[in-house]
Amino acid sequence: MDPSVITAEVNARDHFEVARLLHQLPVEGKIVVFNSLDSDLKRQELLYETDLDSRLEIQNSLDREYLARFLGNMPEDEATDLIQELDQDTQKEILDQMEIKDAVIIKDLITYEEETAGGLMVPNFITASENQTARDLLMRLKHENNSDAPPFFYVTGSGNELLGYFKLRDLLNASTDAKASHIMRKDTPKVHVADSCDKVANLMDNEHLSTVPVVDDNNIIRGVITFDDVIRIMQDLASEDIFTMVGTAKVDPFAKNTKSKIMARAPWLFTTFMGGLVSAYILNQFQSTLNDFAAIIFFIPFVIGIAGNVGLQGSTVIVRGLATGDIQDDNILTVVKSELLVGVSNGFIFGILCGSVVALVSKSLLQSSPLLGAVVGAGIIFAVSIAALIGSTAPILFLRANIDPAISAGPFVTITNDIAGIAIYLLTASFIYSFI
Repeated sequence: MDPSVITAEVNARDHFEVARLLHQLPVEGKIVVFNSLDSDLKRQELLYETDLDSRLEIQNSLDREYLARFLGNMPEDEATDLIQELDQDTQKEILDQMEIKDAVIIKDLITYEEETAGGLMVPNFITASENQTARDLLMRLKHENNSDAPPFFYVTGSGNELLGYFKLRDLLNASTDAKASHIMRKDTPKVHVADSCDKVANLMDNEHLSTVPVVDDNNIIRGVITFDDVIRIMQDLASEDIFTMVGTAKVDPFAKNTKSKIMARAPWLFTTFMGGLVSAYILNQFQSTLNDFAAIIFFIPFVIGIAGNVGLQGSTVIVRGLATGDIQDDNILTVVKSELLVGVSNGFIFGILCGSVVALVSKSLLQSSPLLGAVVGAGIIFAVSIAALIGSTAPILFLRANIDPAISAGPFVTITNDIAGIAIYLLTASFIYSFI
């Protein structure tokens, strides 16, 4: 196809939509589309918005000197995100070729984890000293004419420590001779550079803030976080949690090729395979019981199905509470106790209900002793109680081990509940039938 036709077609489309669909093209096609865009701004936005694999393929095709200039012209937080995805040698090479000012800022931002306040913040914010007057600040705004600056002023002391803040509206309503120390609000909502993005999102939601300052251990303001950055990272984390729950790729699952999808999902399926072997071993250990009382086999899926659902319900509630900040250290024990009580109560309700029904129909439909109802009922009660314990405590244990709690709601907890359910049900059956 004529290059001019490709250029016209690419630029006629919304470049954000192009970024979303870019993964469908081969590597050469991605590079052609990137180079066909008619401005660096479009290229920057396409590179930032597209999937990880496409982004890396395009960056690897670019000359390092051009890539350094290209990233240097992007907003510092976005450039930092892209550079963090590269290997250490490439990062050093690009930073060495950047302008000193840009490199220093990005080197500072790159030291923070991507999913922390430090990784989300941008170094563009307005500070004011205690003695600056409203007149001085208004003149400064007029001369700078920086439309990208957030409408918040952060008052700092002699050591750059954060003392308070005020909004542009507060400044406009103050007298021209009013000092910043008199305009500011001393109770300043803020986050630490190491705080998680969940904590940042919760603070912004509770305080109805569009911007929140980030401070270090010495209360020195290092940057600010805006709501659009929080929304983006929270969307990414929510998608990551959902995909992890079902044992698939954590990022860009729709943009992955078939081989990458297989490699991402195979480990989770292998976990299920190993769990199946353990379940088979347990069944073999109870072979004599199964041979003598074959009717109990019919209710194995029934018991582990109810137990598994109860476990996942408790796990989901805990994971969601941890993510939204509704569960904290001061109420975590209460929430876990509540979920355990709910799970055990449901176990007794369905155990008694199902056990009674099985006992009534066991003779006529299964040609078995009504004692089968007691086996099924007791099995459900014990299996559901253990599943509730696993589902409610697993996310907490994962969190204590610095593992994403969402993992505990995935295949690991599912297969653990299955193994525990089978073992408890068969142990219960063996114990009850031993009295016959």
